[in-house]
Amino acid sequence: MQETSAIPQDKIQPFHNKVHEEADGIVRYFIYGFFFLGIGLSVFYETYVLAFVMGAITVGLYFGAKSLLGGTIWFRLIISLLLWNFAVQFFLQMHGMYEMHFFYFIGLTVLLFYEDWRVLVPLIAYAVFTFLYLFYSQMAGGELNGMLENIPELTYKNVILHLGLLLFYGALCILWSNLQKGQTRESGINYLQMQDQLSLMDTNINFANSISKGNLGAEYDAEKADKLGESLMNMRDSLVEAADRESKEKFVNVGLASIGEILRNNTDNLEILCDQVIQSLVKYMRANQGGIFIIQKNEDTDENYLQLMACRAYERKKYLEKRVELGEGLIGQAAIERKTIMMTDVPDHYITITSGLGIANPNSLVLVPLKSNEELVGVIEMASFDVFTDNDIDFLEKVGESIASTIISAQTNQQTKELLEQSRQMTEEMQSQEEEMRQNMEEMQATQEEMGRTQKELGEKEANLNALINNTTDSIITMDRNYKILIMNKVVKERYKGTQYEDMKEGANALDMLGDVRDEWKGYYDQALAGEALDFVLKSSVQGEDTYREYFINPIRDDNGYILGVSVFSRDVTDKKQFEMAVQQKSSVLDAMVNNTDNTYFAMDLDYRIIYANKTLKDRFKANGLELNEGMSILEVLSGDALKTWKERYAKTLNGEELRFKEDRPVGDKVLKIITECFPVKDKKGAIIGAAVISKDVTSEEQAKAQVEELTAEIEKLKSK
Repeated sequence: MQETSAIPQDKIQPFHNKVHEEADGIVRYFIYGFFFLGIGLSVFYETYVLAFVMGAITVGLYFGAKSLLGGTIWFRLIISLLLWNFAVQFFLQMHGMYEMHFFYFIGLTVLLFYEDWRVLVPLIAYAVFTFLYLFYSQMAGGELNGMLENIPELTYKNVILHLGLLLFYGALCILWSNLQKGQTRESGINYLQMQDQLSLMDTNINFANSISKGNLGAEYDAEKADKLGESLMNMRDSLVEAADRESKEKFVNVGLASIGEILRNNTDNLEILCDQVIQSLVKYMRANQGGIFIIQKNEDTDENYLQLMACRAYERKKYLEKRVELGEGLIGQAAIERKTIMMTDVPDHYITITSGLGIANPNSLVLVPLKSNEELVGVIEMASFDVFTDNDIDFLEKVGESIASTIISAQTNQQTKELLEQSRQMTEEMQSQEEEMRQNMEEMQATQEEMGRTQKELGEKEANLNALINNTTDSIITMDRNYKILIMNKVVKERYKGTQYEDMKEGANALDMLGDVRDEWKGYYDQALAGEALDFVLKSSVQGEDTYREYFINPIRDDNGYILGVSVFSRDVTDKKQFEMAVQQKSSVLDAMVNNTDNTYFAMDLDYRIIYANKTLKDRFKANGLELNEGMSILEVLSGDALKTWKERYAKTLNGEELRFKEDRPVGDKVLKIITECFPVKDKKGAIIGAAVISKDVTSEEQAKAQVEELTAEIEKLKSK
């Protein structure tokens, strides 16, 4: 709202002009009235010539001045002279009767409607001159040819008294006109200020409507916003920030879902898995190039190295072979340090793949190690002309965990498949050898020796298989199409010891001891036997514990794609699941606090510890000399009556009661009118985990409402005048 001194005179002048126009209309009627009054006096005093001639001249001067100088100060000064000119006419018509002095008061009173002290000066000066002239004429012995026989004898004392009265009333009228002019100015200012406020209200309404329709890019049309406008702009900024945050979360979640679908469908072929993953990542992140390096073991030196498994560049698959030693270059460094490497100053000639348009060095490079439970699997390398954002890196790190876990499963499946295939081939070879024994008894000894060697090799490979499946923290079970258990590693046996599943072992039916969950697990096995790869997390209580396990159930196929059985891998993911639940719990608290970003937000746990407090609330506490930080107990911050009052309110809220109240709250050197709502925060099970407090400052709204009502009342008063 504009200050009084800031409003230019040209905006106030129309109000004064309107007063002058109304005053012109009033004066016109008095001019006509004085003319006809002069005619009426001529009947009693037989001064017809004086009434018609002098009155007509005065009226003529009025219309002449109006046509030439109408609406100007000169026109109003002439009117001032003409009003007293009528008084002089009446004075002459009544032969000097002092009743005509009342017209001095009438004339000044009429001129007060102009609210301009300058208009009064000509009449005052003319009246003083007339009175002095009459006194001089009487002292000189003249009576204007017998026109003033009714004038009483004047003395110096009378003259001084009359002049004092004339000047005093004149000064009083000048003061009065200035007061009226000031009141008109104040009324105009109040009207303009009210119009400005109404304009701001319309601007705020239009701005709020634009935001409500989803136009977060709407501009605030007013040059200077009031507190409501500032609050609306702050709300708009908060909504933009929330939309940006939602967009980033959507980017991560959609990407994880897309990659997760690829991971679930390609657990039986590592090369296809890596190729489809890098293809999807390069396309989704709009990168120029990308590659997946997987850790391999050198059979000769028993040392690990990184092998390029899949590469994509410029939306095409690249058939490259590349080997990187651990610690060699940026890729080897990322593998050794197990930390993400981000570069925006990529060394020249670092990228060797070019497009058909020529060679161009990327502007951004990121290398993310693939880890699962601190087990390093490989490294993802991505290059782009655009700089990777923090959200991009966060997405790569999250999806890297899923990729690493799936690669481990794929490697295990592939190894298991190879071992099973080797076992099958050996069995076929043994059968062939037995047939040869029956056909040729002469070659029995040779065949027996060959069988011995074969059995030895089979035993060694079986030992290797047992070592592989038993030297892992994962639970591994394989079964044939009839649910008969073929392989069960030690992890499963130890886990089932002392439980209802203790008798499960190789050769047993996997469904016989499942009890109430038999149908559920049979459904999972049947899905895998139908060719579907399953990946899911279940809450486990085999030994009375409260844990979560991730299961990978995959079909086992022969070379022709025929499904021979099912492999079941599971691992303990309790820590990961509990972390996700903790994040979800904190998210539910934050979601409850940010519904209206114009307000102050505060949340605490069951022990009165501060979980979150927004900047507005911290600033209000700071204005009262108090610091408010997350982790502190709110009961340690408050003191005196405030501690007693708020502790009672918090206790009610933590017991499930919702509160809403309005109060005056001192903040620094101000007293704000605050509406406060307190409500309990609950988790998904309905248990109370804390409390949230939302406060809204309605001080400016109530002040604006009171001011509008006051201005409306003043306008109504002016209209009544």
